[in-house]
Amino acid sequence: MSRVLSSNGRGRIPLNGNVFVDSIAHAEQHQSTNYFEKTREEQAINTTATVNRCRPGSGASCAFCCGSHNYTVSPERIEGMFINRGRECCGRPVKHPEDASEEKLVRDGMQCPHVGIAASDPGLVCCLAYFDCDRGGKLESFFRGTCKNFLCEAWDELTDRQVLFAAGLMGDWYYYSLLINDTETLRDICADYSSTEDVPAETLQILKVELAERLFGEDII
Repeated sequence: MSRVLSSNGRGRIPLNGNVFVDSIAHAEQHQSTNYFEKTREEQAINTTATVNRCRPGSGASCAFCCGSHNYTVSPERIEGMFINRGRECCGRPVKHPEDASEEKLVRDGMQCPHVGIAASDPGLVCCLAYFDCDRGGKLESFFRGTCKNFLCEAWDELTDRQVLFAAGLMGDWYYYSLLINDTETLRDICADYSSTEDVPAETLQILKVELAERLFGEDII
């Protein structure tokens, strides 16, 4: 399982908020007005990854690097929290992304209070800071310096087919995020099955249980 938020390696972000990318050009290649909602034209600019890892389609989305999974409560409770944030996005207090609002699963991991689910895109996690006209100095600095430049390893280490396979298989924000951040497991299941329709229901259920157990049992955040 990849350690997205705790590694200083290639394409990852350390806990202190500094950005590590291969080059400025590489970062700009993936950058868009809304990192979670790239247009098809913007996606096509990147010749190595044309599928947006954060919004690949099929009802899947990811904000794992922002701490979407760094909570001690159930996925249903987290999603309810995200939905409420989306409803209150216009009147939310301006907080720094490192100011956690809930108990963390991993104390030193990211838990950005701006991750939510907007009413306009039910079921899809997003960055609600994009809806804020005035983000304030500290949030704006972090937003422009880190959020709009950071790329997880799924951008560099997974093929578009593997990402689309994970999206079609999971079709949500919780398990899709876990799967694309477990690159070895995703590669294995893509090698075993040519289509998501070929994956037995029992196998899928076991996979979800294993992914959740790794989240709570290993230092992956």
